[in-house]
This record gives sequence, C-alpha cells and structure tokens, in this order.
Amino acid sequence: MTDNSNRDESQGKLPAGGRTDRKFGDRRRFLKTAGLFAVTAGIRRLESSGRAAELPDGGATPRSRFVGVHLAAHSPYDEGIDHCLDFLQETAGVNTLFVTSNAYYGAMLRPKEAQGYHGVPIRDGRDRQVTKTFFQPHEKYYAGTALRHKPLDLTLAYAGREIFADLAEPARRRGMKVYERMYEPGGEGLIENILGAENVRTVDVLGERGRRACWNHPDYLNWVEACVRDLFSSYALDGIQYGAERNGHLSRLVDWARETPTCFCDHCRQRAGKEGVDFERAKIGLTELTRFIRVLEKGGEPGPDGALVGFLRLLMQYPEIFAWENLHYRAGEDLHQRIYDTVKAINPRAQVGRHIDHSQSSWDLFFRAAMPYARMAPRSDFLKISTYHDILGPRLAGRIKDGYCSHLLRGFSPDQALELFYAVAGHSPQVEPPFDKLAAEGLSPEYVYRETRRAVDGVAGESAVYAGIAIDVPRGADWGTEPSPSNPDEVNRCVDRAYDAGAAGIVICREYEEMHEASLRAIGQAVRERTAGE
Repeated sequence: MTDNSNRDESQGKLPAGGRTDRKFGDRRRFLKTAGLFAVTAGIRRLESSGRAAELPDGGATPRSRFVGVHLAAHSPYDEGIDHCLDFLQETAGVNTLFVTSNAYYGAMLRPKEAQGYHGVPIRDGRDRQVTKTFFQPHEKYYAGTALRHKPLDLTLAYAGREIFADLAEPARRRGMKVYERMYEPGGEGLIENILGAENVRTVDVLGERGRRACWNHPDYLNWVEACVRDLFSSYALDGIQYGAERNGHLSRLVDWARETPTCFCDHCRQRAGKEGVDFERAKIGLTELTRFIRVLEKGGEPGPDGALVGFLRLLMQYPEIFAWENLHYRAGEDLHQRIYDTVKAINPRAQVGRHIDHSQSSWDLFFRAAMPYARMAPRSDFLKISTYHDILGPRLAGRIKDGYCSHLLRGFSPDQALELFYAVAGHSPQVEPPFDKLAAEGLSPEYVYRETRRAVDGVAGESAVYAGIAIDVPRGADWGTEPSPSNPDEVNRCVDRAYDAGAAGIVICREYEEMHEASLRAIGQAVRERTAGE
C-alpha cells in the first residue's frame, strides 16, 4: 500500500506537499537505532502478560520493550503517514500505535500553541473542520441496536478515510503493531455523533438526563459490541484499549465532577431487582447525600458533628448507597467482559486491555476501594494506568482546594488535606511537593514508581501493566490550552522508575500532537539504556 497522504484536505484529504522529506541523520544510524525498538508481528508473547498473545506471522524475532503512544487519527494524515511513524520510531522507539477510530471523546485538535513541533508545519486545531469518524461502519453489525454512527459529512477534512487500512502496510514495514483506542463517548460527544443517543442517556436522582449512556441499556451495550465487532472484522488490528472514564456515583458527586448521581432508569431498576438491591432506598439515600454535599459547597453548615461525620452518618443510614455503587461497577465490568469476549471470538491473539484514567489511578479513593486491580485483571490482557506525574500537580491541587476542603474536609487546610492524601496513597511528603508548590511542580518520578508498583502487585501476574507516561500536557480549562513542556530529565527518570516497578511496557500519553521532540527523545533514551543493560 502506498502512502496517499498528500491529498487536498478540503476534500477530506491532505494538501499537496503534506509529506516531508526530512531525514533523521544517517540512514544506517537510523536503522540501527530503530532496530532496538522494532517489534515485528512475529513476537510470541507480550512481556509479563501471562496470556497467550501470538501475533500473525509467527516468526521468531528478538524481544523488545513495549512502547506505545496515543495517536489521534488526524495526526498521521496531517504529518504524512511515513513521516509520523518514522518520527515516533526514531525519537521514542515507539513500536505500538494506540489509534482512535473516532474522535467522539478526547483532547484532540489542540490550539497551535498547545502542540509540539515534529518537523512539519503545525496546524492550528481551532475551528478546523475535521471528521470525527475514521473508519467505515458496516450496517450488518448494528442490527441489534437502534443506535448508529452519524453519517459522514464529506465536506469535512479526511471524511471517508479509513485510518487502520491506511496504517496497515506502513506500520507492518516498521514492525509496529496497531491497536484500536476506544474511549466511551460522553456529553456532547455522545449526543452529536451517535444517532439515537438521547434514548440511552442516564437518568439522575432528580429525574434529569445525564451526560453519559446507561451501562444497563441494551441498545448501548449492543452498540459498543457492534463497534468492536465491526472494527476487528474489518481491519487487521493487534488489540484494543477501551477507556471508560466514568467513576462511581460517590466519586462523581464529591471527588471532582460534582455530578448528580445516576442512573435510575427502568433498565437499572430491573437489574437492581434481579440482584436484590433496593432501588427506592438507594435513590432516597443518594438524594439526601446530594443535598448534603450541595449545602456544604454553598458554604452551609454541616451540623454539630462536622462535614465528614455527617457524610459517614448518611452512608450508615443508607447502606443501599454502597449497594448502588457496586451495582454500577458490576455493570461496567460486564461491559468490559463483553468487549473481551467479542474480540477474542474474532481473533484470540488480539490483546484486550483497558485505560485507567488519571482520577481512577491516582486520587479517587472511592474508585480505588471499589475497583482493585485484581478485579480488573481477569478480563484484561493489559492495564494501561495513567501515571501522569507533572499534570497531576494542578489537577490534585484543584481537587483539594476547590473540592474536599470545600465540603468533606471542611476545616482542613490544603496542606493538611494534601498530607492526608500522601499518607493514604503512600507517597512521601519528603519527596513530593507541599501544597504551595504542588500546582507548579507536579509530582515526582517516585509517584510513577509507587502507582505502577501498586498495579503490578495488584494484578499478581494475571495481566500486563503498562505505565502511561504523560508528557507536555497543556494546562488550563477546556482540555488545556496553556503550554506546559515537561522536563526531559524528569521524563527519562519516570520511564526508568516505571520499569523498576515492574511495568511490562509504557504508553506515551496524553496525545501525540501535544508532545515535544525533546520529551519524546528523553523517553527513547530511557528505553534504549534499559534495553542495552539487559
């Protein structure tokens, strides 16, 4: 297959000259360097996976460390496929591409100042009219659901392009694997891109429609299965990373999103009845808890015993709140099992894993209590955990000051609340920054070690653990527009500490278009040094 990425974008294709002839030094040196990282389709088993993971041609080749990258589908077309893959392989030693087949959810198409330079002109993502769908849905797979992907708008850039077909041969030539990276759509991404989505939205305790689809609605479950079946039947994919950035009701209410608890639709009522969960008591309890939290957020008095005791009292008065929380997580695990079974039925050798988002991996203690890694391992060939060290600083600072200190930890100073978090999570206050430096400095590579080790110990060899190393994530509202380049030396150390903790590989995050060359090269150097020492 040839690289046809030099086409006119106004017709859904790249402009002439979209490719580049930039060289990365002497060709022989490039091939020697790339050879340290290339993983061909013949690798027999993912390192430390514990599950059979044969890839298509079965040839015997040397093993290499797993180095993946999050890659929005428009980026290879913007840069030219050959250039994009060469750049990733030469700088960071990437051998696995986690590519989005749709852009219904995610921090993509960033402003120019929030993007990294990759040797080709940067295109400002603001106001770009780019398709959200980069594959061709096949109607036969969607017979079991009323939901449909929105029809292609052929006036949009790259409309009609099939990213996995276009990547297949260029990736194979470079020994790269290609995974589907599927995020659960939510909010506007759900309503604007999926026909019929209004009918599968959650219902909160106040009877209002929520931002996400109900995990117990058969149309939504069948739609997810249809998407997975369609992709793996239509394209030669090596695996999938599914990400549902959806925490439990307690987390969404008090931890960061401040959302009203869901879902109380008829499908959830039916499941609750089958599993012996009191639907009405759970609804009343969560309604009372929501009212309590809202009063605290507005500066109201929590009562004579304080906010935290008042919160615990409601949980004791309504144990159905925890029963409802567990019902939510069981529904989520059922969905993951469905994805796993669907993929394996089509290609038993394909790897099925999940993305554990930053709140879930790092600060949401409700999620941590409900969903230990051991619970995820049986239906996951791998877990990609988000150990995003520097961006955790401003994220955690906001959760503490504007979140917990405004309600459940009313009366705690931010320093006291942070000290409590460090103690519970096992981070050292001698290593990690105090609150007044937290937002600016972020956390250290030791945080990456700690969270990776916790995951490795949790899965106990039942699945591989890939540490998500985030670089150059912009700060600010609206997915971040303020440039925030990472420290290359610190990035190098994060990779090293992830491997020290037992990671089977790394995935470079958050989005390729945000990543700076210096950070990518720091990752490549760390992997090279690690490989050379083994």
